Amino acid sequence: MIAALLLSLCSVAAPQGATPPAPILWESLPPVPDPVGLGGPFVAALQGADGEQRLLVAGGANFPEAPPWEGGAKVWYAGTWVFDGEGWASGPPLPGPRAYGAVVHLDGRALLIGGGDSSQATSEVLIAEMDGSGAVRFAAGPALPAPSQFLAAGLVDGRVIALGAQRTGDPSDLVRATWILDPEDMASGWTESAPFPGRAGLKFVAAPQRNAEGKEALFVYSGEVPGQGPESLPDGRRFLPVSNELWSFEPGRETWTQHRSPSSPRSGAQGQAVGRSAGLAWPTGQSHILFFSGVAAVPLDLPQATRSEFTADVDAYHTLTDTWTREGSMPRGVVTTGIAPWDGGFAIASGEVRPGVRTAEVQWGRVDREPARLATLDYAVMALYLLGILLLGVFFARRERTAEDFFLAGRRIPWWAAGLSIYATQLSAITYVAVPAKAYMDDWVFALTSITILIMAPIVIVFYLPFFRRLEISTAYEYLERRFGLSIRLFGSASFMAFQVARMAIVVFLPSLALSTVTGVDVYTCIATIGVMATVYTVLGGMEAVVWTDVLQVFVLIGGLFVALALAVDGAGGLEPALEIARSGEKLRWFAPGASWTDTASWSVLLGAMFLQFGPYTTDQAVVQRYLSTKDERSAARGILLNGLVAMPFTLCFYALGSALFAYFSARPEALDLGMKNDEVFPLFVALELPAGLAGLVLAGIFAASMSSLDSSMHSIATSWTNDWHRRLGIGSASDLQTGRRVTLLMGVVGTGTAALFAASDLRSLFDTFQSVLGLLISPLAGLFFLGIFTTRTSSRGAALGALLSIAVLAYVQNATPLNFMLYGAVGSTTCVVVGYLASFVMRDERDLAGLTWWTRPS
Repeated sequence: MIAALLLSLCSVAAPQGATPPAPILWESLPPVPDPVGLGGPFVAALQGADGEQRLLVAGGANFPEAPPWEGGAKVWYAGTWVFDGEGWASGPPLPGPRAYGAVVHLDGRALLIGGGDSSQATSEVLIAEMDGSGAVRFAAGPALPAPSQFLAAGLVDGRVIALGAQRTGDPSDLVRATWILDPEDMASGWTESAPFPGRAGLKFVAAPQRNAEGKEALFVYSGEVPGQGPESLPDGRRFLPVSNELWSFEPGRETWTQHRSPSSPRSGAQGQAVGRSAGLAWPTGQSHILFFSGVAAVPLDLPQATRSEFTADVDAYHTLTDTWTREGSMPRGVVTTGIAPWDGGFAIASGEVRPGVRTAEVQWGRVDREPARLATLDYAVMALYLLGILLLGVFFARRERTAEDFFLAGRRIPWWAAGLSIYATQLSAITYVAVPAKAYMDDWVFALTSITILIMAPIVIVFYLPFFRRLEISTAYEYLERRFGLSIRLFGSASFMAFQVARMAIVVFLPSLALSTVTGVDVYTCIATIGVMATVYTVLGGMEAVVWTDVLQVFVLIGGLFVALALAVDGAGGLEPALEIARSGEKLRWFAPGASWTDTASWSVLLGAMFLQFGPYTTDQAVVQRYLSTKDERSAARGILLNGLVAMPFTLCFYALGSALFAYFSARPEALDLGMKNDEVFPLFVALELPAGLAGLVLAGIFAASMSSLDSSMHSIATSWTNDWHRRLGIGSASDLQTGRRVTLLMGVVGTGTAALFAASDLRSLFDTFQSVLGLLISPLAGLFFLGIFTTRTSSRGAALGALLSIAVLAYVQNATPLNFMLYGAVGSTTCVVVGYLASFVMRDERDLAGLTWWTRPS
């Protein structure tokens, strides 16, 4: 099985010089039955309770008898067509003829907003849904505050945002109003928010997407601006102006923000920038918006019969880097129609292909991400590196003769190896992949957390390490039993193991997803490779294999970090251009002023990081085990200090890499993958920029980083179970060594399986998620150890109450308050300490504390 996993990494190597596929895959669906086609129809995707889907095309307008230049009359319709995946059938009619409205999808339903007919606009809103029999039906929704057609709308952060446009039959009668509707409280109707500050117009192109700050927003682009009047080219041709402005509305702040327009626009009136009025937009991935077709400028003098078809170009805007790229073309350019999710992609039904001319065609598209960018040499290097890691486990297996060898490496680990192993355990793929992505998305504010690691080192050495070493314990939770009793020991051990299970899933899934994207290897194959490899060498080699593979991966990862940083800066044009790009994008900000408890501020980052670091370095068995694996207390102290000295500068380098990646992709936006997640940015860069062989080594290092965290979790869980449960409670008859290996194997299966379940997640940043889990499960333990070491009054029952209430309070804070996630650890630890100490005034007990607290330690 191991050989098969290694070979699978090589089997997907793309031949050199292969032509990359088009970014969007296009196909044709059966055409709408209307023989002429429709302009301005409502296009929506509906889903029933049983999962059945329907594509709805409702209303619209066309010239059924003759084109307009031959005197044909325009007709509006109330009829609907419904597509079930096989063919079209007529559906229930709308309340009246209408077209040129907006559609917003709501969890299987759709809102059909506004629109108009031959004489007027409407304020009506319809709710389209499927009934129990699978048929489409319409119901009345909350009416708009004013009639509007050719408007823009989208679902943003759970709320419907609509931007009004033409409110009568006169195209120059425009409204700039922004309306907001809560779908969960439709009875309250629409509320009015900040008016649109751009050029008043109609036929906007809109789509929801996350903005540069990671907040959901409605992006609105282009639009006709008839109120400005026609403009003329030097040759005398007259055009109705089209806006080239891009704006976004963030409902949380109720503000509009202007963004960069396309840098290479097509020529318009007087050669000025022109946009894409009446086109279509579709969000993809976490930061891209695709813009399809559109009207660059509306000619007024050119006869309609001779006007060419609308452009079929597809452009992409990246909200994070504020850049535009050309992404090929669609089969046929269409305007004044709708786009809806369908069969894993999107459907564009009917529409106008040139002035007065419609089409019945239905175009289906899907973002087709490019796989396998690496050279064969890269896959070979990855396979050889992983094989070398496995052989280390085989080598150390010969020395694992006793339980102490397996759990503590016979206490023969050198201090410097223990220090690097602590760093590698805390580094993981969370740091190596997600921290550069965090800086790429945001800024350097969270880099302040590296200071707290250095601060923690002397605290651990002076106040905690003596208790772990001098009591001759095998797990940190043995101390809790001696201080508070068996139940607290078991609670601490169980909490730690639960946290590690959650951690295993994240640290395996995150790099697997990113590596799958850039290598073309299936994500489950990546997960299985990491899980199987880490499990095998940990079961074989125990603690020694874990520590020495950690040491190896630190050198590989740090070397790859510096190479990637240099190449990213060079790819952005050099140090000065890179700094300027990062500075203009506000990526070098390291201090966030303010006193907010909900938004990111430097004081909350520092305070929260101190508590979050306090837990792992004082209670985490995976870290404490490194303290215990050296020959004496002095060696352990030197290892802890080395970890602090290494962590701070290298953490800053990871943030520098994130800023460099922002500069690189801002300078080369075409290199970004459509549909990518932001956590994939570093592996994507490695595959694009690093030389063949070196890219494979760095990506293998990312595999190894994930394995390093997984092996530490597996091994420390096995240590906790064997010592805190198996040996202490007499569970099972197997030897400690056998039990440790069996539990390690079981945890490898659990960690790998849980990571596979994570494969369907869509989180903007798993870094934030990891910090939230850390605060919920570890902060009560930090409070227990603090109470045990620094107080003599705290009783076992008081400590237990403090720990339980801290979990309850944290669960409430996470789910019912907007408190910044960085403060979760502070809330949990403080609650445990305060409640535990105060409760002990009532819940007293008498215990011998000699040698168990700072105040009763031996002189």
